[in-house]
Amino acid sequence: VCQPLSYPMCDSGRELGDFAVWVFVRKENRMAEAMEKVLELFRAKEWSYELDEENHLVRSGINGDNGEWKVVISPSDEDEVCLMLSILPQRCPERRRVACAELLTRINYGILVGGFEMDFQTGRINFKTSHPFAKGELDGELLKRVVGFNLNCMDKYLPAIMSVMYAGTSPAKALAALEREQKAKASKQASKALGAHRRFLNN
Repeated sequence: VCQPLSYPMCDSGRELGDFAVWVFVRKENRMAEAMEKVLELFRAKEWSYELDEENHLVRSGINGDNGEWKVVISPSDEDEVCLMLSILPQRCPERRRVACAELLTRINYGILVGGFEMDFQTGRINFKTSHPFAKGELDGELLKRVVGFNLNCMDKYLPAIMSVMYAGTSPAKALAALEREQKAKASKQASKALGAHRRFLNN
């Protein structure tokens, strides 16, 4: 289960420089309707966040089952798109970037919404989702689902990414190991649920 950190995992000032292509500075410092929907979600979940009104961004930090990472959300009524980035704090070592690029390509092939990306110059890895919407009509329920999907994807594949980056595991083996682990976990949960059902019937 992904939970927000009690403090923003963000560097002050310049941490957005590597992906400034996705950041649009607003001429007016105002709270647009789309931003309000994002803040409503954070408040409802009781997630801590940092609001950057000048750049129209919300930053936070997430503590998942498999690690911690940064989150940036940029909802724009003006551009009619809500962009979300889950940003891995660790940079992929240069010698492992080709292998990591293969891993991310393998992962992305089966993902329906969003995808992983890596900057070959810096080794920064993000999971990116973008949700288009009509101006002033960002749906709160759909936003919640998109945010949840983004966080779950980063958390799910984090072990495979770290294994390729630091343990020298091949992309294929890292994904195979992850699939085995997830199947074993699902089987264990199913057995636990079946046991609880049998106890209920026998009582």
